[in-house]
Amino acid sequence: MKSYTDIFNHYHENFYCRVEEEYSWYKQPGNLRDAVERAFLSINEKGEVEDHQSRYGIPKYLPLAAEIALEHFDTERITGFDNFKTIHQFVHSVRKEVKGFGELATYDVAMRIAHYLGCGELQEVYLHAGVKTGFHALGLKAKNRRIIPVEEFPVPFNQLSEDHLENLLCLYKGMLDGSSVEFPKTCIRPKTNSSCINKKG
Repeated sequence: MKSYTDIFNHYHENFYCRVEEEYSWYKQPGNLRDAVERAFLSINEKGEVEDHQSRYGIPKYLPLAAEIALEHFDTERITGFDNFKTIHQFVHSVRKEVKGFGELATYDVAMRIAHYLGCGELQEVYLHAGVKTGFHALGLKAKNRRIIPVEEFPVPFNQLSEDHLENLLCLYKGMLDGSSVEFPKTCIRPKTNSSCINKKG
């Protein structure tokens, strides 16, 4: 793929709906407590551990993380979260008690809970793991920041919501370094009422 637009279009054709369907699974629980538990356990609809959490021996830490999360949830009597930042802070508080539960798992779990609550489409990218590699492959500079506004990314990547842009940067980090904004093609962002986007599982 020669251009950013090639990569953008390839992502939409091959991953966009898949990611939305994954989030739809985490939207299904009937209450917030169950949604928190499902998000931490990281077990998909097929009964398998999500790809990100299947690495480096993480699966054995997930039940413990879920148990501690529910203890925090009950002790703090949480009935809702105001925004993604609040959710991320909650998950991070659990991370500090579970060895092996890292930065990527913290982000993924927080994003699943955010999607359950309907606040998962952010306009800021959290730089971590492969996302950071993809960011630097674009020739961009973080300037000691860990959170970058979507609007600072080149066209057409800035048309994506943060969760999808984060995913694209991680998936295509090896290709972005050799790509450019040249040879543009027409790119159309899927409508928000697309069947794959609104699927509830």
